[in-house]
Parts: sequence; C-alpha cells; structure tokens
Amino acid sequence: MSKIKELGEFGLIHHLSSRLKFRASDSVLGIGDDCAVYPVKSGVYEVISTDAMVEGIHFKLSTTTPEALGRKALSVSLSDIAAMGGTPKRALVTLGISKKISVSFLDRMYAGFNEISNQFKVEIVGGDTVSSPKCFFINVSVIGEAKRVFTRRGARPGDHIFVTGTLGDSSLGLKLLNKKKKGDHKFLIERHLDPTPRVHETGILARSRINITSMIDISDGLVQDLYHICKASKIGARIYEDRLPQSLEFSRICSGNSISPLPLILNGGEDYELLFTLPADGVKNLNRQFLKAKAIVTQIGEIVLKPRKISLEMRDGTTKTLPQSEGFNHF
Repeated sequence: MSKIKELGEFGLIHHLSSRLKFRASDSVLGIGDDCAVYPVKSGVYEVISTDAMVEGIHFKLSTTTPEALGRKALSVSLSDIAAMGGTPKRALVTLGISKKISVSFLDRMYAGFNEISNQFKVEIVGGDTVSSPKCFFINVSVIGEAKRVFTRRGARPGDHIFVTGTLGDSSLGLKLLNKKKKGDHKFLIERHLDPTPRVHETGILARSRINITSMIDISDGLVQDLYHICKASKIGARIYEDRLPQSLEFSRICSGNSISPLPLILNGGEDYELLFTLPADGVKNLNRQFLKAKAIVTQIGEIVLKPRKISLEMRDGTTKTLPQSEGFNHF
C-alpha cells in the first residue's frame, strides 16, 4: 500500500477520487480542475470551489495580521472562481478555533473578510465553527456563476501562453518575511500576505470573444500549474526566460541581494495570477482589451506537441526541460 508522501498531493487526490463512482448526470466538471461546474439555468453555469488554510502550513500568526489573514483566506478562494472564468457570488466560512484565538482576533479577521466581500460583491452566507485542539484553520467555499467556463483542458499546439501581472513577488515576499527583513519590502510582503484575485481580469476574458483554450490560476508555482494544463490537454509547452514578467521591486531586491530570480518565478507559488492559452489570431484583441483596461498581461511561450514536457529557453540560447515536482506539495 502506498504512503501519502509517496503519492504526493495530486497523486492522493487521484487515488481518492478514483474510488468515487457516482456522478450526477448534469455535472459538467467534477474533481480535477479549479472548480466543480454544473448548469443552473440556460446559458449559466455554477462554479464551486473550496480552500483550506492551516496555521503553520499556510500562515503564521506571528507574521500576519488578523485583517490580512481574513482578506487572503477569501481572496485565494475567489482566485479559483476567476480561474474558471466565473464571477464569485457567495461564500461559506468554516473555522477551526484553537484555545489561543480570541474574540478580538476573530473580529479583526472578519473585518478583513468584509473588505474583500465588499470589494468583489461576495456575500458570506454561512459556514461552521468547530474547536481545533492545536492549530487554527480556515476553510472557505465559494460559489460563482459563469457564462463561459475556462478549464485546464483544451490547449492546442501553436497556442500562445499568457500570464497576468508579475511572477515571483509572493515567494520573494515570503522569503523576506521568514528572514524578518521587513524594511522597505512592503510591496513584496503584501503580495504574499494579501494577494489580489484576478476577478477583474477574468471578466475581461469572459466578456470578450477571444477563444481562451485553457486557464488556471498560479497557486503552486508557474511550472507546476502549467504542467496541470499540459497533463489535462495532453500537450507540452515552451517558455522563455526573457519573457517572464518581473515587478521592478522584485528585480531590484533580487539584484541587490544576490538572489537568483528564476527559481522564485518558476516554482515559488502563491502569485494567484491567471495562466492561460489562446490561438495566435486572438493575441491582438487580447492585448487591446488589457491595454484598454490598464491591466498587465504578458506572452511567455507557446504550446507544443510533445506531451507533458515543459522546456525553458534560457537567455543564452540553451534549452532545458523543467521537472514537474518543484512547486509546492503538501506531502
């Protein structure tokens, strides 16, 4: 019998889900993407996702404020809805409360929930509260709606690969936070503690006529999440080092502290940017739409035929195949 560590996070999900035999006849998508999807009325789909954050794994009470923790807990779940092309509508929050958590802490955390709830017009409609003997945890489930559903499968050879925003900021922020180097690094640390779900950007794509062939949000790292698209679509990918978008603050801190930027960009995780593909004939329209919305989007590569392989073309012209397992894995 396999051990959980041997299976890894995604192997365990496959192992457990393969034992579930019933599937509702109206389900569009079940286990295996960012959200489950099913139709609720003509032309509209409901998209549902859930995310847990556990003290000591996803956050430390010593390095975050309750307000930021509330904002992040809701934001990362909204990001899953955005990854499917959806608009978040309602959320349920379950808390596992340890003895060290006070009412004052929860009041401040819910102030953070309230900020994101108001910003993205998401109603918190219920949940559950339980005691937790050792660590504090939060589980957020979000229900959204979509007229167009973007999935991980559908990318085709010749499609262009795009990302929103910049990469590596969150992982560098975590690195600085763990070294207790707050200093003038507020932007990077906040990118880790207080990420922005790309709900606005997915709305641009959903309302457009652009043929988005696959999409995912970057939670576990660029390479690992791109491999999810490659596996689901049965294709490969080529990306380019000199096209990977970096913020000015990220570049400054890396160059000034002799930090290698590439591992953080490729494998750092928790950027919560959108990673998506589309045919070449949609690129001009995409760039025009994002320029009009003053949102950042960057082409970083293309889809290739060779299945389940991602290659990185370096600045010096050499190419290397990137391994699958360097992103975040719970086990």
